Amino acid sequence: MSNRSVLISFGGLAVVALGGWLVLKPSGSDASRASSEWPSIRVSASPVAASILATGTIKAQVGAEVKVGSQVSGIVRKLNVKVGDTVVEGQVLAQLDDSSLRSQVAAHRAGLARATAELQQSERDLRRSEDLAARSLISISDLEEKREQRDIAAANVALSKAALEGAEIDLARTTIVAPIAGTIASVSTYEGETVAASFTAPTFVTIINLDRLEVQAYVDEVDIRHVKPGQPVSFRVEAFPGETLTGRVRAINPKALLVNNVVNYVVVIDIEDKKGLEIRPEMTVHVSFVVDHRDSALTVPRSAVLTEGDRRVVFVRTGDGWEKRNVVIGVQTPQQLEIASGLRPGEVVLTDARLAQGKGTSE
Repeated sequence: MSNRSVLISFGGLAVVALGGWLVLKPSGSDASRASSEWPSIRVSASPVAASILATGTIKAQVGAEVKVGSQVSGIVRKLNVKVGDTVVEGQVLAQLDDSSLRSQVAAHRAGLARATAELQQSERDLRRSEDLAARSLISISDLEEKREQRDIAAANVALSKAALEGAEIDLARTTIVAPIAGTIASVSTYEGETVAASFTAPTFVTIINLDRLEVQAYVDEVDIRHVKPGQPVSFRVEAFPGETLTGRVRAINPKALLVNNVVNYVVVIDIEDKKGLEIRPEMTVHVSFVVDHRDSALTVPRSAVLTEGDRRVVFVRTGDGWEKRNVVIGVQTPQQLEIASGLRPGEVVLTDARLAQGKGTSE
């Protein structure tokens, strides 16, 4: 094809072919009207980031939610907390009636005292027998019998000590204390009720440490390949519109979760800064995973780019017309496309490329 110009007229619109480039140029009185009516932007450099969007939920971390129960049976004599109370580790939550266990402790202490006295008597008898045996006044078999009696008495002391320790442990368990600091989330046993600790420990209260929360985001299987541990994220909590919080991916659960026949993977995210917001478990969040980022890039709206086969094209203002130009796309977001090559800062681009395409331009 030669470099000479070819002018083709379509009513009030002239298309000038210049050596392989197309310049879309309104002719006559339509020129000024077209230039002013077609939407356009001046391209400039700005930060751009491509991200994946997912929905998630605020959850308590492992160990941050504890169900506190009773290991012994009895009647609840005193309950010291209610839902919403803040507690510290070791604080007394409830007290069971301990009268029967106190009597058991007293009985085991008396049994230990008796066993100790019997051991002392056996040791004295053994020393006398050893002295008599040394003077051949008693037989060896009598001496061995005294030693066996001493050993049995020592074993009885050990058994009595163990029984006493067990009774004292059970007595201590009648005082229910908080294993962690946090907030009382629920109360399931009240004063006057009888708890029966047989095979399971009855739950008194549930404590949640609201300072140890995490986000569990549900990422589609198509996008999970873009998510990595350590990746920074941002998220919004529906309860606090307008507030954007930050976090970092801690782990990706290996087992998939099937929801409405859609395969999702649970991504666990550590919250880096709550900004003082009262975030609570089960709140809904919307998470954005940054998968690509440019500190400075030329971007245009998606509507400014047309796909023609394996090419991407935009229309750039040249005087009072529009020039179709091939471009290379970089980072992509739902609204913007990075132009990696093909445009220069300051050039004006048609924001709705279909307007030019609709005028019948072709190569």
